[in-house]
Amino acid sequence: MMKYFIQLLFLLISIFAQAQTDTIGVSQFTAIYRYQCKTTNAQGQPVTDSMLIAVQTSNGITKSFPYDEYEGQKRGNYRIADGYQGAQMHMGTVYINYPEGRITTHEMLYPYRYQTDEALEKPKWELTEAQDSIFGYACQSAKTKYHGMTWNAYYTEDIPSGAGPWKLGGLPGLITKVSDANGIHTFTLCGLLKEEQPIVFTEYVTWVAPDGHGKFAKQRVDYQKMSAAKFLAYKKKVLGNSRYLKEPTYYAADPMQAFGYVESSWNKAGDNISSVAGVVLVTNPRQYQPLEIK
Repeated sequence: MMKYFIQLLFLLISIFAQAQTDTIGVSQFTAIYRYQCKTTNAQGQPVTDSMLIAVQTSNGITKSFPYDEYEGQKRGNYRIADGYQGAQMHMGTVYINYPEGRITTHEMLYPYRYQTDEALEKPKWELTEAQDSIFGYACQSAKTKYHGMTWNAYYTEDIPSGAGPWKLGGLPGLITKVSDANGIHTFTLCGLLKEEQPIVFTEYVTWVAPDGHGKFAKQRVDYQKMSAAKFLAYKKKVLGNSRYLKEPTYYAADPMQAFGYVESSWNKAGDNISSVAGVVLVTNPRQYQPLEIK
């Protein structure tokens, strides 16, 4: 009865999280990209998922992260429910050259938030002859093979920044569009906010949850630290299993058995999203489409 009461109560409130952060730079602009991923749903039907990504850069550091998190950063908190799209599409927060010479990534995969680390490997671009106009900018083209996948990009020298979405960057101008050779993943510039904003690194997250005594209290969730290579292998094993599409938490303890409660709240679109211990539960899984093979 108490578990049921807790679930019902969480249906009546919005669950917010706050993060302990360090400011690691100040970006003079924020580039907004629409990330689209072609995949299939649990019924095998083709779908194209979409979400917005914010990219900030300053003094050699680039941060690429879900736009909802960027909005929450400006508010000082964010709805855990707004993390659903990032969890469903396996798009985390990527810090390039932080710490110096490294790439740090934060990503949610029930029941944990993960922090991975890898050496900074810059894409080796080959400039090509194609040209286009994207988001009002004259663009040149380039291609590269990065972490086992071939990427075709457009960039504009009108914005003198080598930044780009996810782990991609290092061109003579801002990336305006980039797709993998199979057309599964596409990032397209759709906004440019010329505003000074801090680049923050998240140390850990706190959220409000039942304390086991009929009350609610702030709880701290730390990142599980792992090498990027090990986490990629883990995702391939877990998300690439056919069971994932039918039972997306098959590989871990049942949320109610493990935690004794399931949080339920609404994102800004009005969707009812479940989470546990500040980590989103994916309830509408897709066929896993990795952004990198190795």
